[in-house]
Amino acid sequence: MKTTKIKIKNLFGIAETELDGSSVEITGTNGSGKTSVIDAIRYGLTNQSERDYIIRKGASEGEILIETDTGLYIDRKKRTDKADYKSVKEGGKEVSGPESMLKQLFTPLQLDPVAFIGMNKQEQNRIILDLIEFDWDLNWIREQFGEIPEGVNYDQNILQVLHDIQADNSVYFQTRQDINRDLKNKRAFIEEIASDIPAEYDADRWERYDLGEAYRKLEGIREENSRIERAKVFKDSYDNKLRGLEADREIQVSAEEKTIAAEREGLISTIERLKAEIRAADEKLGGLDRKLQDKIALADSQYEAKK
Repeated sequence: MKTTKIKIKNLFGIAETELDGSSVEITGTNGSGKTSVIDAIRYGLTNQSERDYIIRKGASEGEILIETDTGLYIDRKKRTDKADYKSVKEGGKEVSGPESMLKQLFTPLQLDPVAFIGMNKQEQNRIILDLIEFDWDLNWIREQFGEIPEGVNYDQNILQVLHDIQADNSVYFQTRQDINRDLKNKRAFIEEIASDIPAEYDADRWERYDLGEAYRKLEGIREENSRIERAKVFKDSYDNKLRGLEADREIQVSAEEKTIAAEREGLISTIERLKAEIRAADEKLGGLDRKLQDKIALADSQYEAKK
């Protein structure tokens, strides 16, 4: 759809102007009517305006006429002294339910580019992607990916959904990476095993090999080894216990030996002391007779002196 004619008269700040179907760049200083052109077109398509006034000050009627190359014709008049007028035709015929039809043709952002320009890039991208029409549902997602990937907001437009599914930090991408990494490792493992297979390897022989019998033998050997290991553990435990008992015995014997040695040394010391006392007593005993003779001699001497 391409606009072929726009005529505006006495709407907002515009006295009268007419635009043809060529590309038009609206320029000028503040207050020259640039925004009024956009507001007039928005009013013509929606019958709505956020401005405090619609009819140009001093006029009693404002009008906008829009024509397109598809045969759409819109003539809308705003009046102060009588009812407003509108005529919406398509292919030369009046359209029933014109307001509803116009809402289907134009989105709010098409009618308000200033609001779109004021959005950040992420919001602008979301709006643009929402304009893309593609019939899809969760069954279509399952057909494409074999599952419904987790961690994705499916309320978004399809391009954003696909982007989120395949993003580096998505659950789907990380899971696929893990699977591919595991597959690569297993292939490398298989190739490594294959490289170790001898040239004379007889595949038919090993296909006929009784794995059940071999498994039973291995189980018997494994059980025997298990018993041996348990016996070793028991023996090690017994040896450890025996060493502990021997250590306790050695400690006890050593303590008793020290006690006996101390007692022996005490007795020997006592004996030596008693021997010294005996010798001293013997010497004292030997001198008693001499002492007695001396006492007798003294007594005799005293007796003779007193006679």
